[in-house]
Amino acid sequence: MTKTNKFFLSALTAVMILLPLSSQAAETWPSVSEMWTMVPKADQGDEFFKGLKEHMEFRSENGDPWVWKTYTPMMGDDVNLVAVRVCCFNWADADTYREWSEANPQVGEHFNKHVGAHVEKYGHHYSEVSWANSNIKSEWGPYRYFAVTEFTVKPGRRGEFDESRDAISQISLNQGWATEDRPWMWARSVGGESSESIVIPMKNMADMDRDDQNFFNFMSKVMGSDEAADELFGKLAATVATRDFQIWQLHEDLSMKDKD
Repeated sequence: MTKTNKFFLSALTAVMILLPLSSQAAETWPSVSEMWTMVPKADQGDEFFKGLKEHMEFRSENGDPWVWKTYTPMMGDDVNLVAVRVCCFNWADADTYREWSEANPQVGEHFNKHVGAHVEKYGHHYSEVSWANSNIKSEWGPYRYFAVTEFTVKPGRRGEFDESRDAISQISLNQGWATEDRPWMWARSVGGESSESIVIPMKNMADMDRDDQNFFNFMSKVMGSDEAADELFGKLAATVATRDFQIWQLHEDLSMKDKD
């Protein structure tokens, strides 16, 4: 295995062995997710989180048809970032949701007063999940942490990335790697810089310690040789400009409750 491929595989294996659907067990859900990121104003964190908690309760009381969940990063220099995300829906559902929002202006007004007044800056993002290449089922979990490796794809090479991603995922799904103990989900950005992410849900931080398995050895055995596996990972690595790893924590107390 080349030095470059070893470096790339170490990042990919670090998340894949944690485990995210076998072909027979796959579930088909709407694929679009929406996320708002916020940075509280300096020295207004307490007011921000108090307001956010109240606002999530307010949204539920006013019949918000979506379930928004709140996450914060655990590593790096932007730990003051707060992400509020909903998953998943079809694009047509976004029109229906906009109509609900316009018909319920009190929800936006409540946000502006109790949350927005304490926000320094915002970000807004959409992504699409590739369920066909993911290993997750609705009854698995519950999960509290999410290990996310984001790959910035080189210009013009998204098709190549997806081809290699699909090949690796389908081998994992159909040759015995995908189990309930190894969930994962692939998602791609919509608009902006071209990026794709693999998300590994975890029940606790102990799930980070999974050194009992070797994904490269699995791939080598299935593909017949180390060289064949190394070539496949090399094709994927060649399309990647940068990668970033983050662990996100779900905060149920700052989230809307799941609907019955």
